[in-house]
Amino acid sequence: MLTLLMLAGGMGIASATATLWMQGRQMVHQRMFAALVSATVTLILFSLAAWATATVMTGAPVPLIWLAAGMLALPFAQRLYRELRSWPAIDNT
Repeated sequence: MLTLLMLAGGMGIASATATLWMQGRQMVHQRMFAALVSATVTLILFSLAAWATATVMTGAPVPLIWLAAGMLALPFAQRLYRELRSWPAIDNT
């Protein structure tokens, strides 16, 4: 399980790199950028939180850890997306 959580964190970092690269080249719309950033940040934060929980609480059942992390991650991702999409667009002209 810990390997899967570390893999999820690594995917989050790769996703963050790709998102910032696409935004730098202005290849994505503001809403798409907000969705990608919120998914990336949520994936990184909650995979680390679930990894720490699994490490500290070795007796906890794995589905319970995934359920708790998922229930916290969804509202966090929604809130972050709503905050990011309401930023004014940057005009580089």
